[in-house]
Amino acid sequence: MFKLNSSRKKDVIALGICLLVTFAMTFPLWKSQQLLIANDWSFHASRVEEICENLKSGHFFTYIATHTFQKTGVANFIFYPTIFLYPWAFLRLILSPVAAFYSWYALVNLGTLVITYYCAKEVMGSWVKALLVALIYVLMPYHIFVGTGVFGEFLAMTFIPLVLLGGYNLFFTGEHPWKLLAVGLTLVGYCHFLSVILCCEVLAILFILSLLMKKWGDKKRWLALLKAVGLTTILMAGIIVAFLTNYMGQKIISTNDVFNYAMIQPLKNFIFDSFGVGYGQNLGIILIVAAFTGFATSSSKFFKIVWFLGVVISFMVTSDFPWQLLNNYIRELGVIQFTYRYLTYAGILLSLVAADAIGQLVENQEERSRSKGLVLLAVTFVAVLYPLSIWHNGDWTSNPAYSKIERNDFKGTVKGTEAIYRVDNQTYSQIFSHGVLYGEGDYYPSVARAGNNEAFFGDVVKNSLTRSIIDGVTYVDGKKVIAKQVSGANKITYLLTDAKDKTVDLPFLIYKNTYLNASGKNVAFQVSKRGTVQFKANSNKVEVTVGYLPSISMIVSLLVTIIGWVALIVWWIFSMIHGQSMS
Repeated sequence: MFKLNSSRKKDVIALGICLLVTFAMTFPLWKSQQLLIANDWSFHASRVEEICENLKSGHFFTYIATHTFQKTGVANFIFYPTIFLYPWAFLRLILSPVAAFYSWYALVNLGTLVITYYCAKEVMGSWVKALLVALIYVLMPYHIFVGTGVFGEFLAMTFIPLVLLGGYNLFFTGEHPWKLLAVGLTLVGYCHFLSVILCCEVLAILFILSLLMKKWGDKKRWLALLKAVGLTTILMAGIIVAFLTNYMGQKIISTNDVFNYAMIQPLKNFIFDSFGVGYGQNLGIILIVAAFTGFATSSSKFFKIVWFLGVVISFMVTSDFPWQLLNNYIRELGVIQFTYRYLTYAGILLSLVAADAIGQLVENQEERSRSKGLVLLAVTFVAVLYPLSIWHNGDWTSNPAYSKIERNDFKGTVKGTEAIYRVDNQTYSQIFSHGVLYGEGDYYPSVARAGNNEAFFGDVVKNSLTRSIIDGVTYVDGKKVIAKQVSGANKITYLLTDAKDKTVDLPFLIYKNTYLNASGKNVAFQVSKRGTVQFKANSNKVEVTVGYLPSISMIVSLLVTIIGWVALIVWWIFSMIHGQSMS
């Protein structure tokens, strides 16, 4: 009979606790059979719905929106990673909307717990402390907050522990392992591009620290770093090439690239909010206490350094850090928009410090009571920390203020959306019948936005050109008409009458690989004054298809990425068989 050794048994116990915590995080929400739509929820749900519609028709790849985002052909699928939205889309094919989302939500949280556990275990050498790190990190208020709709960061937080462990291994250990760093950065890149930038900033801090510690005298470490960069480039080639070829020189509007200073809170508010209740842009009780006491409670010099970095990064979140002065010299820093994004990195570092202190107490108990103490701690974290977000805010399921979905104060065919509302399985489709709260106009050609790069729907539609595209207005010789549309995978067919020898301007955005097809043949078109497809009709009855096809460079780069992953997986299997480390 197969028997587990002592280490594996502990891992099984840890996995069991992770499963229980995931259930405790998900069940109260799932039981309500409702979804709270806020922040970027409708943006990502619209992307998932588009992917789902294309999967139904047998098309795996999605490049532009032809079913959602008001059928404008916006290419946010190229400019914002979608890979980890596909599990949600597949679940949508077989489950109800509510069940599909909460299943995906549970999978992400469980993955974050398990990955963080194994990363922390390698650093700390203790399964008890590693489990505590995972619990503290996943249950911290900021992680709960991003799980309410900021799904790019929510997904990225799953893999950021891999990046930090990879950086630690490469910059500080003697064997110069490099593959884990490349894999971690790649997986973060598959979730959220801005998180890659933030990871690189934190890695730069670790790199400088390792330089000061004179860790780079060995040429092998430099070679390992180059290998990590090379492997990351190969594994991300598919999305990098797609982004660059469609973005560079194409005058695409992205989100604001300056700090939102109004969202940066003073240090004292940041501290007091961390002692408060509910989720938000703060560390929470456990981590803020660790920030104040970590130097005294750390069991080694290593944890004192980790504590120092965690405190410094926490300070960077606040307005007391000289962001405005620094941004005057390095304007590119503003691309992260919100300084509270650094909470992820402060959180994982201070989680190590807190787990070191609490874990010491658990491991100092007698062996017979250790498991009881561990279970008690796990229950405490779930029963005390997590309810501060879910139970404390549980009234949203019946609050009448959240029952209204649409707003009528934005004039146009497409209505605006409430800042926060709830839906169930019956009303879920209404999410896509009105404007996306944040991101409806993201990644439009700049001419279609008249230079306006605001994310809020109410600001997006202030420009009349943008408003006309979102409302689906077709112009025939300057006159407004509503053409019949038939949506397909990455394409829309338009049907018009009485159009011969007239200039037709369709509400379909133009990108580098956009095409116009009539009767099976490509037709020349121009860019209209609103950045959409414009052409001269040569018949009275017009039936044209407008869509997007990937370029050869995009296809080749995707093949390079697939080959890279296959080679890496084969290497990993070979290493496992021969008992070698793949890191």
